[in-house]
Amino acid sequence: MKKIFHISGTTIPGGGPEHIFQLIKRLNQNEWEVAICTLKDGLYWEKFKSLNIKTYNLALRIISLKTACKFFLILRKEKPDLIHTHGKGPGLYGRLIGSFLNIPVIHTFHGFHYQDIPFPTRWFHLAAETFLSLFTDQHIFVSTGEKNRARVLKFLDEENSTVIHNGVDHEHIDSLATTRNKALKLSGTENWEKNKILGTIARLSPEKGILCLLTAFSKAIKEIPDLRLIIIGGYPEEHNDYYLKVKSLIDKENLTDYVRILGYRQDTVKILKCFDFYISSSLSEGLPISMLEAFASGIPTIATEIAGNKDILCNSTFGVLAEPGSPESLHKGIIKMVHLTQDERDFFSRNGSNRIKTHFSIDEMVFKTDLLYKKIKK
Repeated sequence: MKKIFHISGTTIPGGGPEHIFQLIKRLNQNEWEVAICTLKDGLYWEKFKSLNIKTYNLALRIISLKTACKFFLILRKEKPDLIHTHGKGPGLYGRLIGSFLNIPVIHTFHGFHYQDIPFPTRWFHLAAETFLSLFTDQHIFVSTGEKNRARVLKFLDEENSTVIHNGVDHEHIDSLATTRNKALKLSGTENWEKNKILGTIARLSPEKGILCLLTAFSKAIKEIPDLRLIIIGGYPEEHNDYYLKVKSLIDKENLTDYVRILGYRQDTVKILKCFDFYISSSLSEGLPISMLEAFASGIPTIATEIAGNKDILCNSTFGVLAEPGSPESLHKGIIKMVHLTQDERDFFSRNGSNRIKTHFSIDEMVFKTDLLYKKIKK
């Protein structure tokens, strides 16, 4: 049996922690002993504990000598055969200290977002990532679009990088089927039974484009007064100012009766069942699990035309694409989707659901990752 050590920066609900949780949950326990080092700051801490694996609480998004020393001692104690890092801070500690201890390291980019960072900071991040690639045995990208964005890294090639798509459990999502009324009750919107409901699952942070979405939605309800919006997602402390901007815009546009922000939820897939339409207004993504869940649930989808989103909604047979950062384009996308006939919506639903079964299954994601682990530790 080999020991693999996962390193992550947060347990706040999101695509990264969910990806890691599902991967660890499905790895063959007769082949892999698993431990994880992450920060006890969210709901996924208890989910990781429920898997009966060793868990270490450490703030790896903070760069400090004290943290590095603590992490070094943890790795020296655990003596893993393989390290799998997720995200920038964990990737820094895991790759440098893992290399020092002569432990192979795999790093997953859950979104390669450097093009969205102001130039001086962007240059620093790219230089750091190029340097760290020298200490990385294999890089994993969760989408082809993200790998293409990362080609600016000088030491990245086809030998030391691969694409392994995020995946979802289609059968599990089907098993959670519930009635629209029950889903409305879960979301606290029982009085919206006769309304058309647009929904999204996204944390309230700038890269998710929520302000653009609200501006577009404000225009849309002038043409479609019975349209409503549900946002499932909270916000990390560092994005409190952005959350206040979201609340301010809702008040300014008189959207209080039209919009519900539900915060972090563990029953998101059930609440999805009350959505008539799904929308992703993101400005950057890796490969959004929430959008995979919407497709698997057969919900017609509007999405910004960015890397990650386009890996799922690749053309007009699967949904409606809009320009990122453009409230006007999102508005047009919403109007176009709502005015489709039922047959046209059913066409999107069938195509989307079948695409998930064919290309984005959780079993395929785990299988490919397991093969990569064995390749590194052969």
